[in-house]
Amino acid sequence: MEEIQEEREYSRWEWFFYMIAIPALFATLLGGVLLSLLGYNVLGSVLSWANTIPIVEKIVPDQYAMSDAEEKSVDIGKQVSSLQEEQAKNKQTIANLQSETAKKDATIQALEKQVLDLQKLLEDKRTSEEERQKQYQDLAKLYATMSPKNAAAIVENLSMSEAVSVMSKMKAEQQANILAKMDPKKAADISIQLKDTVVNKDDDIAALQERVQILTKALSETRKDTTSIDSLIQTFSQMPAADAATVIRTLMGTDRNRAISIMAGLSHDKRAQILAAIAQQDSQRKENVAARITSELLR
Repeated sequence: MEEIQEEREYSRWEWFFYMIAIPALFATLLGGVLLSLLGYNVLGSVLSWANTIPIVEKIVPDQYAMSDAEEKSVDIGKQVSSLQEEQAKNKQTIANLQSETAKKDATIQALEKQVLDLQKLLEDKRTSEEERQKQYQDLAKLYATMSPKNAAAIVENLSMSEAVSVMSKMKAEQQANILAKMDPKKAADISIQLKDTVVNKDDDIAALQERVQILTKALSETRKDTTSIDSLIQTFSQMPAADAATVIRTLMGTDRNRAISIMAGLSHDKRAQILAAIAQQDSQRKENVAARITSELLR
């Protein structure tokens, strides 16, 4: 006789256990296994969470309870290491910037020194030019006290630039008297140059005057070989020793070679008189022009 078993109904708790609890537990375990395979510390996270539950925390081992703190510590260590590395890079950047700044400062100092040197050189040149103009002024005053014939004989044998510089310091009447006694060709050249010697502060005219001076100097160099010094020596031989000494002193500042050539061509007596006059002037001005001339003559 077959036994017929009747299917009994599950109670509410049994139904919950079999239909919900067991599948949920299985799904949780399966998910935990999958997460563990992916590298996630599932057990450590669960035990760390369990360590926060009263009573349960006593069952959970401390090593698992500390795992989360250890992870945080590792993260903090990485952050510290990253910050230290960044700080080292910043220090290197600062050092590079400081090095570049030092180089720029050195360059600026070098440029400032060059500017100061150029300014000093310019000032020295201005001072030298002022002294030279004063010498021309003194020479012009001396020629003005001489007879036009003697002055013309001296000026005629100067270079074009020197003659123009000296004549420009004279009055128009004095210029006319001296030019009238000179060679017509030389007088004409000097007359043309005299009208261009007016000092003008305008840059364009100043540049033109500089160009004229360069051309004048080139012209003087071209004519230097054809200039006769014999007549100039003869003129100095007839001049008083004091006047000749003043002229020679000035020429030593403007054209040393010409001054030495004149002194070398004079007679012994006349040269001695002029040197004595120059030496007397040296004692008053505390200079040594006479000694320089003597040294040049002995070469």
